[in-house]
Amino acid sequence: MAMRYRCLALVGAVCALALTVSACGGGGGDKGDGSSGPVTLEVWTDKEGVKQAVEAFNAAHKDVRLKYVNVPGSELVNKVTNAHKAGDASKAACLVLNDNRNGGMFLSQGIVKDLTDSVKSYEGQYAKGSFVNLSIGGRIYGVPAQRQPIFTVVNAALFKKYGLTAPTSWDELIAVGEKLKQHGVSVFNLAGEDPSTFMYIAWQGGAHWYKVEGDAWKVDFTDQASRNAARVMQELLDKKLVSKISYADYAAMMRDYEQGKIAVRQLSTWQLASFEQNMKKSLGVWEAHDNLTVPGQSTPTSASDTSGYMVPSLCKHSEEAVKAAVWLTTQSKPLNAMANTTTGNGWYPAVENTDAYIDAVTPKKLMGKYAPGLKSVIKDNDTYADGWEYGPDSTAMYEELADQWGKAMNGQLTVASILDHMQQWTVNDLKQRGINVVE
Repeated sequence: MAMRYRCLALVGAVCALALTVSACGGGGGDKGDGSSGPVTLEVWTDKEGVKQAVEAFNAAHKDVRLKYVNVPGSELVNKVTNAHKAGDASKAACLVLNDNRNGGMFLSQGIVKDLTDSVKSYEGQYAKGSFVNLSIGGRIYGVPAQRQPIFTVVNAALFKKYGLTAPTSWDELIAVGEKLKQHGVSVFNLAGEDPSTFMYIAWQGGAHWYKVEGDAWKVDFTDQASRNAARVMQELLDKKLVSKISYADYAAMMRDYEQGKIAVRQLSTWQLASFEQNMKKSLGVWEAHDNLTVPGQSTPTSASDTSGYMVPSLCKHSEEAVKAAVWLTTQSKPLNAMANTTTGNGWYPAVENTDAYIDAVTPKKLMGKYAPGLKSVIKDNDTYADGWEYGPDSTAMYEELADQWGKAMNGQLTVASILDHMQQWTVNDLKQRGINVVE
């Protein structure tokens, strides 16, 4: 593995594929009975709506058939990695739906194909920046399926009761939180196992924890944007303005939102459906607002992961796989299947024009009279902070970050100290993997 990483000091180098016979030989697809008939490509994911999208594809195509395989998200990375190591094309997928946190790692290890040349002719059909979010070092590894415009929803009834105005920045959230605390209300919830809010604030502020420089990686967890994010998180914790309910106890968290014990939630469209399903008494009181700005920022942007279809290097039919992925992510039937908040996943599509899908991702009961406002907020927050890349050890990095975050949540260390720890840890981890690092 170290040899492959050295060869892939950047990320998209073709030599990584050459180091594995199975990677060079292709795989992952067959002709039905092995001799004739349409090409059959497996699609691995557990996302709601994909099965219906696959059915729509099969109804519209004869030469290529898709086979939906439900692979739980918690198992997907290991399953894809193990299939690659085994080198058995007959047991591999041709399309894997995953996000950029794992995609960059997959590409750097030669597990998925570099699609840069294959998708050039399709880029005009997608929203600006969609392919950038699924690339590292300028090499594209996925066909964009979902973007995540980030915004806030506030309990408008609660804010009205206490004469408060919805915050527009993280610093305003802290100020509002101090007032809500006087009434026994938390302004926000932070889960001890999930450092994503911390990471996204840094990202939104312009942080680049990983960056390609020449043939090496530059690691920087300690820039000002990251320090600003640490300061915001520390204030929320020190002033005891937040609840600390684990997402593993989702029902309890929803109960506190329902009962007005937590006032603000930051989310994207795919989280709205479950939010609605857990509300009874508070249906119709939730109002959408722009994403919170970070220190030094006047206009809000979104910082969150992008999901896309990746083509494993074992796949023998990458051309067909790319075309199928483009169809699944640009045509109305599959996009509506994914956007639907009941039978789908509430996904906001990555296409250039999303007007036809805004209504589908809007939960009417949850938003009530505020539903029209949600639609404009979603559109207004579909602008993303530039330049963020995940590195070749992103999965391991995030696991270490989560461990450190949990300790900070318990008061064992400061949030700022996490950044210093992650700086050294990530540099050492990359070196141990044989990856070039700029000091």
